[in-house]
Amino acid sequence: MISKKLSYILLTIIVVLFVIVGVLYAVKTPSWQAPDEPAHYNYIAQVAGKGCCPIIRTGDWDSAYLEQLKLEQFPADANLSPIEYEDHQPPFYYLLLALVYHVTEGSLIALRITSVILGIGGPLAAYFALARLLPRHRNLALATAAFVAFVPQRVAIMASVNNDSLAETMLGILLVVTITYLGNPGSTDPDGQAIPLTESSRPHAAALGGLLGAAFLTKLTIYLPGAMIVGVAILRRWHTERQSGRWLAQQAVWVAVMSLGIGGWWWVRNIVIYGWPDFLGQIAHNGVVLGQLRTAEKIAAVGLGNYSRDYLTITYHSFWGQFGWMGVPMPDRIYLLIGIFLLVALFGLTIAFGLFRNRLELQPWQHSGEWVLASVILATLANYIGYNLTFVQFQGRYLYTMLIPLGGLTALGLWGLSVWIEQLIALEGKPGQDIRKRLIPWLPLAALAWMPFLTVWALFRYIIPNLG
Repeated sequence: MISKKLSYILLTIIVVLFVIVGVLYAVKTPSWQAPDEPAHYNYIAQVAGKGCCPIIRTGDWDSAYLEQLKLEQFPADANLSPIEYEDHQPPFYYLLLALVYHVTEGSLIALRITSVILGIGGPLAAYFALARLLPRHRNLALATAAFVAFVPQRVAIMASVNNDSLAETMLGILLVVTITYLGNPGSTDPDGQAIPLTESSRPHAAALGGLLGAAFLTKLTIYLPGAMIVGVAILRRWHTERQSGRWLAQQAVWVAVMSLGIGGWWWVRNIVIYGWPDFLGQIAHNGVVLGQLRTAEKIAAVGLGNYSRDYLTITYHSFWGQFGWMGVPMPDRIYLLIGIFLLVALFGLTIAFGLFRNRLELQPWQHSGEWVLASVILATLANYIGYNLTFVQFQGRYLYTMLIPLGGLTALGLWGLSVWIEQLIALEGKPGQDIRKRLIPWLPLAALAWMPFLTVWALFRYIIPNLG
């Protein structure tokens, strides 16, 4: 078992390394060579110059002009001011970045580095979510944090002007607070019986509602995962703790009042501007991006089989690294090696659940945490599938809202392998096995050491040569 002090030291190393690599990406990635970066930048510029908040209008999207800029690799004298198709987005990220815009006179590098700093929340939330859920297995929390920090495509996105950085952080904070609300981390009483956190030690439902309201002001992609996290947590407590119907209603009212009180004004504003029922601004957005490829058009052109193959292949590739505006993939051998690693982790996951699950000694409040993590995966997949029912958007970055549970499953799979290896060593009975057994708990973290190296390699080997 890794001590809390040592785990914090290692977490600090992971975060510092992420910041170093992220700043490298922010400085070295050519200007505007990240998805939607000019549109996000122009939103910030409008807030800095005219106040909050811009309105999406016809003409904010010019697909022909945008494709020309991509083809020419965004020449220095290009006029980017017409690219404003992100003006429907909730304002939280842009209000924060507008301050940096003022201080730095619109420096793209400064805005990118600020996004990197905001992106720290992802690996930090990953660690604390898993450390509170599985306090006896901080090695799994560290491995999860490393997984979240060093997906190459994620680093590229965090190092661009994009509201994904704040969205991931907001969702991660909500996840940590929700897991704590469920009673994690538990402890033992004087008789050795496991007990959850006391009621006074847990966050109030108002905190969940407040964070959910802040999520409503951050990005549409975290609406459904955030709402499901909170809803599942409340229902699980009501069920496992045998709470009354009155208690359930009180929790729901606190969440509704706080979330709508903080985030609801944005919906009212959208209805006033765009009309009912467009409280999200999505109908206005879809009416503006008329040149964006629709799913029905794609299927009609290539057939359902080819569409499905592209859907799965490009999603997988772009989850790990398909850089620029999806124009710079890595070699097939890289994706193959990553796939082999994932299959090994999946094999370990079956071992962990099939043979060693009892070693985790999970209590009811920890099982409730599992339900919350599962809800994040389901909500993310629902978002992604739903989005692609209308538009062709095979971008794996839209799956990053479930990076923490994915990282946790990967870490758990590597843990299953480590326990299996530990048993094999014990059966051998050879000299030196005590030293090897002490090293085994480090396997989940050590097995992810390739990720930061791949991330740096991708920047200098694929991004800079192809986008410079």
